[in-house]
Amino acid sequence: MAWTGIARQEHSRKGLRYSSDMTDREWEL
Repeated sequence: MAWTGIARQEHSRKGLRYSSDMTDREWEL
């Protein structure tokens, strides 16, 4: 699967301290 511009933005870790940090939305799962 190729990374599209939209997918890249949705999965971007920008703003998180570490690339492995989870977002609040991911913690809800």
